[in-house]
Amino acid sequence: MPIISDQGLIINKTPYGESDLLITFYTLERGKMTGIGKGAKRSRKRFPGRLELFSLVRFTGFAKRGGTLPRIDECELLEPFQDIQYQPRAFFSGCYFLEIINRCCPDFQANRQIFTLLTELFEFLSRPAGKNFACQVRLFELQIIVLLGFAPLLDYCLSCRKREKYGELFFDPEAGGLICGDCHYRYPLAFPVSPGTIAILNKFLQSDGSLRRKLNFTPRIMEETARLCRSLLRWHTGQQFKSLQYIDAFDQSGHNATIKSTDYLPKQFSRMS
Repeated sequence: MPIISDQGLIINKTPYGESDLLITFYTLERGKMTGIGKGAKRSRKRFPGRLELFSLVRFTGFAKRGGTLPRIDECELLEPFQDIQYQPRAFFSGCYFLEIINRCCPDFQANRQIFTLLTELFEFLSRPAGKNFACQVRLFELQIIVLLGFAPLLDYCLSCRKREKYGELFFDPEAGGLICGDCHYRYPLAFPVSPGTIAILNKFLQSDGSLRRKLNFTPRIMEETARLCRSLLRWHTGQQFKSLQYIDAFDQSGHNATIKSTDYLPKQFSRMS
């Protein structure tokens, strides 16, 4: 059996038998992969620390033949990003991105840009200081969508090809981009979006991502960007994202309610007690 060794971010885990864990990583060299952590619930020598979601680890194991899951024999904790676990706003946002990766990324298709962006995201969520937290989360979301191959086309109307960026504009998730006011009646899923939102998103999409820390959206741009990103992901996956329910509930609470992250954790994510 060939030995495997890689770095990976833990994006899901599920108890498996009395002492093992099914662990899903997004890895540097292999993309998304799931393996069986042998004795991971009991061994503190081979699996030191708590294998929490978001953690960056270096692991070794064996790739079994016949299509069975790889066996993970040892993990070294490189960066736990543990502060995410204790901040509900950061935790729920992180779970949303884990759900995106789990649903949208095929197994064993490496993408180093996604790995790097997820690492940057978890670093940010572990220290979510600053007034533009929500704006940065939206822009991380847009960057992930682009890297997944779902990039919105916002330069011109996808129906008539006009480049007019003023007046009445719409976004259609099925077409994957901008629709002008003259054409939108042919697109039943299209919804209105302001020229200001289109202008700032185009500027960001044409940058190297460095604007993420500098921008701060108005409430209208925030709402329209969230709707645009969510509609694209819903169209491409055909599913609602459960994590959004917890994010919306937390936002509606005014951030004043006492909320335990474990009470709101989406069911597809398991945590080791």
